[in-house]
Amino acid sequence: MSDILKREGYEVDPTGTSGPDGGREAIFTDGDRTGILHCSVQKDDWVEKAHDDARKAVENFDQEFDLFTFVTTQDPAGVMRDRVEEELASEWNIQTKVWDYERIRNELVGDSENHDLIREHLSVDPNRPFVDVETEVDSLYEDLIERVKRQKAPDGTTIQDGARVVAHVIPQEAIDDHHARYVEDLPQPPIFSKGDVGTTDRPKLKITNANRRRVGNEERDRYTVIHRDGWTEGVFGSLYPTSSEGGGVIRESVDQFLLKFVDTSLNAFEEAEIYPPYYVYVAVLDAEDYTIDYPNNMRGPTRERTFGESEVRLNRVRIDSIDTDVPEAMRKSLDQLWRYCGWDGSIHYERHDEGKTDEFEFSFRGL
Repeated sequence: MSDILKREGYEVDPTGTSGPDGGREAIFTDGDRTGILHCSVQKDDWVEKAHDDARKAVENFDQEFDLFTFVTTQDPAGVMRDRVEEELASEWNIQTKVWDYERIRNELVGDSENHDLIREHLSVDPNRPFVDVETEVDSLYEDLIERVKRQKAPDGTTIQDGARVVAHVIPQEAIDDHHARYVEDLPQPPIFSKGDVGTTDRPKLKITNANRRRVGNEERDRYTVIHRDGWTEGVFGSLYPTSSEGGGVIRESVDQFLLKFVDTSLNAFEEAEIYPPYYVYVAVLDAEDYTIDYPNNMRGPTRERTFGESEVRLNRVRIDSIDTDVPEAMRKSLDQLWRYCGWDGSIHYERHDEGKTDEFEFSFRGL
């Protein structure tokens, strides 16, 4: 947004401050007029956020502003955007402009001179500006999970040993191949736990060494990967053995493994300068006769049950900031995982009710 404003003739001075939602501020001037820019990437009520940021711009600065520009990554109806501009202008007596997804896209795509900004900041090929990015990311995920289901690791085969938990984190830029990233430029792959050590370089990826080997050096029951296109993959089948009746249990630390994987994926993306948004996918394969273990000192669910499905997929999670609170971002999906087995939600989240608002505190260590 700073670069867009500069090309519109403003002088822009980013303040360098960042809010809890990953937002940014900048001061811009146009002759005698001074404006303040607020950018927000949160997915909650953007209208309330715009009003709150306008109030702060008026009340918390030592100078008066003639212009207020609010940027959101959401895509509201144009009539809503216009209404909010009018409300803010009337309430604070300040000229207001709201940039939403559509307005930003039109500015970048509609002017070929701005295509360099698309490449630089969004890591998207401007020749494909109207591609439904999320649909393409979903399509890439389908290709990756289908390979895993065929017991194929990116560099060999996997051991079929009961249920497997599979995690992927796919950045938006993974659907494009215009980057100049090589394997030697990649950081270490993400991890499920401290036991994931030692890596092997392949032509297009880095992969952790197998935790257990059988015949051949490329047969794995657990691994994590970072690919030069930007996506990460993790598979672990280190689960308790099946019982004589054919069922089995997934260790209760599955939450911790998954959160560690997502958290260290974000760390790797930051090091490699792979930018958000990121999409997180979690699946349990061959899960039908499995349930989730729980501590002996904890009372089990009222109706404990197995997953009941061969393939269990959790809802996709979108992460819009490198600094996101990973446990909070993944909470609903992990609750969903435990509900398959009869629980009200993940046992690793403590729920503290305060009035009409629920606040959730992540209860176990490890991240």
